Amino acid sequence: MDDQILIIDDDDLPLLDNQQAGWKVMIVDDEPEVHRITKITLSKFEFDNKPIEFLHAYSAAQAKELLAQTPDVALLLLDVVMEVDHAGLDVVKFVREDLQNKMVRIVLRTGQPGQAPEDDVVTNYDINDYKDKTELTSQKLRTLLRASLRSYRDIRTLESNRQGLEKVIEASKGIFEKRSLRQFVEGAQEQLDALINQEESQIYDVKQFTYEVRDQILEPLLPGHPSVRLVDAPLILRQAMANRATVYDGNQMVLYCRNPRHHLLFHIETTRHLSQMDTGLLSLFTENIIVALENIRLNEVIADNQREIIYRIGELVETRSKESGLHVKRVALYTELFCLLLGMSEEQSELIKRASPLHDIGKVGIPDAILHKPGKLTPEEWEIMKTHAQLGQDMLSGSDLALFQIGATIAGNHHEKWNGSGYPRGLKGDSIPLEGRVVALADVFDALGSDRCYKKAWPLDKVLALIEEEKGQHFDPQLVDLMLANLDKFLKIRDQHKDIYVGDH
Repeated sequence: MDDQILIIDDDDLPLLDNQQAGWKVMIVDDEPEVHRITKITLSKFEFDNKPIEFLHAYSAAQAKELLAQTPDVALLLLDVVMEVDHAGLDVVKFVREDLQNKMVRIVLRTGQPGQAPEDDVVTNYDINDYKDKTELTSQKLRTLLRASLRSYRDIRTLESNRQGLEKVIEASKGIFEKRSLRQFVEGAQEQLDALINQEESQIYDVKQFTYEVRDQILEPLLPGHPSVRLVDAPLILRQAMANRATVYDGNQMVLYCRNPRHHLLFHIETTRHLSQMDTGLLSLFTENIIVALENIRLNEVIADNQREIIYRIGELVETRSKESGLHVKRVALYTELFCLLLGMSEEQSELIKRASPLHDIGKVGIPDAILHKPGKLTPEEWEIMKTHAQLGQDMLSGSDLALFQIGATIAGNHHEKWNGSGYPRGLKGDSIPLEGRVVALADVFDALGSDRCYKKAWPLDKVLALIEEEKGQHFDPQLVDLMLANLDKFLKIRDQHKDIYVGDH
């Protein structure tokens, strides 16, 4: 081709042999001389203290292949006429439509303006500048690069901020879904790591520690780290505590989060200095962490109130039976221990624990003469007494609350027996809901070892002998084995919540 580019060198600029990575500028032209002169002219050019990294394509086909492999090209210096008269315009269409790359700046350079009239090209194609090769002096070329790279940099910054905000929103959604404090901390640390490891802001080897402040002691909330006295803590942690605020210092930060119940410090160390964008996004995310932490607190308050109400209801039922109110608390703690030993999640174990005090709620429908009878019940009275299981299930059924749904299951099934001889439905083996099997053993274990209006507490060896005897008959064999293998944990609960018999002997 005859296209010639006229570049008047202001200085005699030598080539740099060892250029460091910088702004990627792709020269697309079928004239090797254009590549050589452009590279010489811009060899010492820098923008934002970063040099130019040149990429070269000598045809539209080669340019398309290279652009598809290199999505972070900042500037495309593109000839119009190459293999065909519209080759350069085909590249523009490929970049904008096929690759959907809206960020790369495209400058058309042509030595034959008549082949691609400026008005038509600018109107119909998404380009950023149009230059006749004869007008590009060395100074004008450098001016063109500065303007183009500044535009590209600002677009990338906006895009990084947009991606960062999306990450903040996504991360916030993740932590808002957490209900327990431990889940919240695990989720927050995971989202913090994802947030600060962005494409434009890589921070490798991030170390995270989360502490809860208790009486000037920093207690780690996740395993693997020791407690730290505040006076012995790293300076940045003490600064955050003194200022009651988030602190950024070079390559580390402490996110300060506090509400009336929880006082948390997220200490994060990285391998390089945090950028302004990093700290801005982290500050925004910290505000959401504080809101999410307040949600955790409110959930805990609701759970505490709910637990207290359920215990009171259970104690009311037990008191009516002239039995100790602490029975329901012990059964609840035994139930939780069983659930954890079975490998259930903390959340599910807590829910079943909170529902277990409702196991005998059906007794409110049993006449006092039967409920308080000190001697043995007649067959007719026993049939009436047995109805309390179905009564309890009926009272709690139909609720939309998971707590009462589980409570209904427990109330209706905690008198079923493994061999099918229980009541009210005579269910057998695994057909008995697990919650009912667990509470059945917990209830009997505690009832036998406690004073009641109709009996004295049995000694432990007698209680264990009966449970062994009823293994596979009354009780789920797996649960019996779990209890005997972890008997010290069950006895610890019993000893910590001893009661005084309030009935008549």
